[in-house]
Amino acid sequence: MRSFLLIASAVGAGLAFGRRYLEQGVSTHKNKAIESAAIETRRRIKRHADDFLRKSFRSFAIATGIKLSILLALWVLAHANILIRPQFVWSVAAVLGIFLLRDIWVTWPFVRLIATELSRYGWHPKRALGEVVAGHVFQQVLVEARSVPASRASKVMLVLAGQSREGLEHEIATSVAAIARDTSWSDLRPFLVSAGVKAGALMLIYSVSVFILMNW
Repeated sequence: MRSFLLIASAVGAGLAFGRRYLEQGVSTHKNKAIESAAIETRRRIKRHADDFLRKSFRSFAIATGIKLSILLALWVLAHANILIRPQFVWSVAAVLGIFLLRDIWVTWPFVRLIATELSRYGWHPKRALGEVVAGHVFQQVLVEARSVPASRASKVMLVLAGQSREGLEHEIATSVAAIARDTSWSDLRPFLVSAGVKAGALMLIYSVSVFILMNW
């Protein structure tokens, strides 16, 4: 009986050691997966932000160019004496009113989304941005992790290590989302500042042009 207990203790110690070894291996692979996923996620965030802001600014610049073209056409008609001064003033006022309504219609969904997210997180822009990015990243990483097929060996290793694939996927997605939350502002700030400067410069040019057209 004593020999049986000694053998059982030795086997139990060996299994415990093996399990700790497997847990360390799984933890190492998990940390590597989190690190590589976080790097790739930050790259995607920057790339998507650059693409989105570039396309948005291009649309904004085209719309502003069309507005200036219409106002310039009215100015030409006025200086060709086709439109008298009161007609020119009222035409410009009507066109500017239409422009304003159009801008409200186009930007309202985006403004409403921003207001909703800011109110949800206490009107802290950086926190709201981080939470939105983290939520998106969590869903994206979780979907991508679940789409990768698991081999029989990896399933056996996870079982022996006392972990589940679902729990591991959730932990990786949560960790990557936390990294994205903490780094979102530093990653996106250059793009936001650049877009703000470009939009501000274009609005200044537009405002000055309208002022000149109205007073020349």
